[in-house]
Order: sequence, then C-alpha cells, then structure tokens
Amino acid sequence: KTGVSALTWLPYQTTLPGTGRSVEVGPFKESEWQDGMDLMNLIIREGKSWPFEEEFDTVDAYRGYFLSHSAFVVRTIDPGLDCQGRMSKPGTVLGAFYIKPNYPGRCSHVCNGGFITNPNYRRMGVAKIMGKVFLRAAKDLGYKSSYFNLVFKSNVESVALWESLGFERVAVLENAARLKGVEGLDTAYGYRYDLESLDDDYLL
Repeated sequence: KTGVSALTWLPYQTTLPGTGRSVEVGPFKESEWQDGMDLMNLIIREGKSWPFEEEFDTVDAYRGYFLSHSAFVVRTIDPGLDCQGRMSKPGTVLGAFYIKPNYPGRCSHVCNGGFITNPNYRRMGVAKIMGKVFLRAAKDLGYKSSYFNLVFKSNVESVALWESLGFERVAVLENAARLKGVEGLDTAYGYRYDLESLDDDYLL
C-alpha cells in the first residue's frame, strides 16, 4: 500500500447536497481524535449499526482500532446548520471512516471500511460523500477489492447507500446480531466492490 501521504488529492472539498455547505474530507488531525472516539462510543451505545457492546475508555484504545491504518474525517469548512437547525462552527466533525485490510497476509489486498455519521448530520449526504471518497482512496491505496462483513438488514439507510454506490450483495448471514430495537436476531449482508473496475478518474 502506498500510504495516505500518496493521496495527493486530499483534502477533498465538496458541498452537502441541499444545503450547499462546504465540507472537506481529509486524514484525522490529532485535535479530532477525541471527537472520533465520542462518535464511536455514541454509536456503540445506540447499538444498531456496529457489533461492539463495550465502549472505548481511552483515546489510545480508540486509535489502536479506528486509526490503525488509514482513517479520515468529514469536517465543515464554513459555519452552518445541522439537521436540527442548530448552528455549528467550521471544523465540526460530521463523520469518520477508516480503510484497513479485511484479512491478513495473502488476502490483505481485500479491504474493509467502518463508517460513522454524526447523528446531528444524518440524512444530509455525509455518508454518501464518505462512501465515494472511500472507493477512490481504497483504490489509490492499492487495494484490489472491498468487502463489508456486517451490513445489517435493519439498517435500511446503509443497505440503500452501498447498493446506490454499486456494491454487490454477495453474502447473507442470518441470525447474525443482537441489535437494539430489533426483535430477535438481525440478518447481516456482505457487500463487495471490485476496486479494479473503478474508473481511474472517479471522483477526481
């Protein structure tokens, strides 16, 4: 893999659809580590989209998991409103995601990704921005394909997002997860994307 420093097109600047608010995607800054951990722990407490039950109790523990390879945030460039109509300042973290090998050794060319959208900015296009940047960055980092192990059936927004971006559902794992708000055990889908099929000028 070439490393994040080779992603010379970062930070990637764009706007949120609908609001036109300017945002950028770039590698984590040290000042954003705590924000990232807070978002991760919030998602764990929600218990609906990630398999974790125990929260991270230190930034170092969080970094060891989320920032172990390549990790990025979506941050605001200018002030604007969140989905509740509240004002937020430039530099607000709207979402975070990582790219790392899904498997070791001979299968390390297959990557995985983990994505978290700040709940105050859901349904504003943040996740789609992260998904598109993920594809471009994963290809440029040298991965050949991406495989998401646990996309839960009850997370209809996530299912719709990955299918809209061209991911192929290649696995169904029934009775996979105990999730809050879901009766019984939820089904998980596996989604694959052939990164070698991605256009060389995708996103750029």
